[in-house]
Amino acid sequence: MLRYFKKHMVLASAALLLRILTQLLTPLSAVLEQRLIDLIVSGNISGFLRFLWIASIGVLAIAMGYFLNGIAEKWFTAVFWENLRNDLYDGIMKRSAARFAEKDTAVYMSYVDSAVGTVVQNLTRPVFFLISYGVSALAVLGIMIWYSPLLAVLSVLCGGLSMILPLLFNQTFAKLLTEQRELSAAMSVQLKESLGGHEVIASYGVSPHLRSRFIKASADVARLDKKMGVAVAELENTGQFMDWLAWVVTFFAAGTMAVRGEITVGTLVLFITLLGFFSSCLTIYAEMLPLLLGNRKNSRLLLDIIDDNRNEFTGTAPARLENALEIRGLSFRYKEEVPVIENLSMTIRKNEKVALTGQSGCGKSTLIRLLTGSYADYRGAICYDGAELHDIDPEGLRKLVTVIHQNTFIFNDTLRFNICLGENFTEEALARAVRLSGVERFLSNIPGGLDGDCGENGSKLSGGERQRIALARALIRDVNVLVLDEGVSAIDVAAANEIEQELLDRKDLTLLTVTHRIRDGLTQQYDRIITMEDGTVR
Repeated sequence: MLRYFKKHMVLASAALLLRILTQLLTPLSAVLEQRLIDLIVSGNISGFLRFLWIASIGVLAIAMGYFLNGIAEKWFTAVFWENLRNDLYDGIMKRSAARFAEKDTAVYMSYVDSAVGTVVQNLTRPVFFLISYGVSALAVLGIMIWYSPLLAVLSVLCGGLSMILPLLFNQTFAKLLTEQRELSAAMSVQLKESLGGHEVIASYGVSPHLRSRFIKASADVARLDKKMGVAVAELENTGQFMDWLAWVVTFFAAGTMAVRGEITVGTLVLFITLLGFFSSCLTIYAEMLPLLLGNRKNSRLLLDIIDDNRNEFTGTAPARLENALEIRGLSFRYKEEVPVIENLSMTIRKNEKVALTGQSGCGKSTLIRLLTGSYADYRGAICYDGAELHDIDPEGLRKLVTVIHQNTFIFNDTLRFNICLGENFTEEALARAVRLSGVERFLSNIPGGLDGDCGENGSKLSGGERQRIALARALIRDVNVLVLDEGVSAIDVAAANEIEQELLDRKDLTLLTVTHRIRDGLTQQYDRIITMEDGTVR
């Protein structure tokens, strides 16, 4: 996490410097207080009034220092939080389909939301406190040694004892922070499932059963919060008790010396004040170190995602299809003991129109995922114009091949955004894609037209309308290779035939249609029909 301090070094340094200066003003004010008390005892009124003005200025300086320090620390924490959150988002989104699926999306959401907040809060505050209070403790120790080495040694011993017990909480906090992250993620999963399945839950009237799952996850989080609260209370109370004990011992020793005339009354008050501050510094260390050390596992988890450069496809060869897509001896299995595709070989030539049919579970969708680079651990070869998939630039492959799936994700935004996906296209290109995809047929029914809202995951659209938008996404980009993975299954037969016919008529398009069966009247339009069965082709 040091990178984020380096990235905003000026702001971090300003916040740290202000905190150190503010902390150093506290022992300085204790010295002024000692001087004031001795002047009062000696009856020196003029000296008292002069030092009173100096002390007043010191109090104002402390107040201003705390104010400026608070602003600087808040700003730094905010930009740290933002940078870490953005980097984590980038790390999650650059994962391949296979590795992204290793965790539930709600877990990723929990990481970006709560885990980032926990890491930032348990890192920035302890770092600032430990450095500033460390410098202040050294300054206080120097002042105490100057006035009385004996009392200084006694204060160090008492303060050291106050750190022992709190530091024993280190492992406890590490375990609690890890458990907190895991339980928060589990609750997010249940919440996402309930919200995503709202229609199903309402249709079957099973809300109480689904609620019980969320309630259990929520109770686990609450239980952990209580446990964390108890641990924090034990830590704070232990520190406070040790501070009180150190105060009693030091007050007894310093008071005895004052009665004997070995130190002045002002020096007695000075040591009591400095002891309190010194003990506070050590208590801060005892409280902050467990938080900082216990935070390491959460920090490592986030950085592992951010810094994970394990890209299964790292090729640099250009992605193109000027001749043919060749598949040779392709085998793949999700689980070692269950083959999905076994020794499959086929060739699709440029601008060829091929239909891939077969029963559910025969491996059609898996084959499409392999052709588009979703999985890298296959055997055999997938070659675009002779270049094997592992040697091809993955970004180029995404622009070369577009897949329209049966289930199309629609962003909660306008029709225009859902077609262009944030990229800039001419109005002519947009109008052409809207016309060819059939989006124009329902455009008048959408308030606002292209700038009308689609709703959450297209809730304001029908299934067929969502698939037309998906088709428009591909058409506006003039893709070279288009895969219809049951991509027009939600459209009425006449419209689906029309769209499919238009795609078949495009001479500059390589089309692979994955379906259970070819639609009536289109069988003869395909150059070839390939049937898959048990993970291979017949």
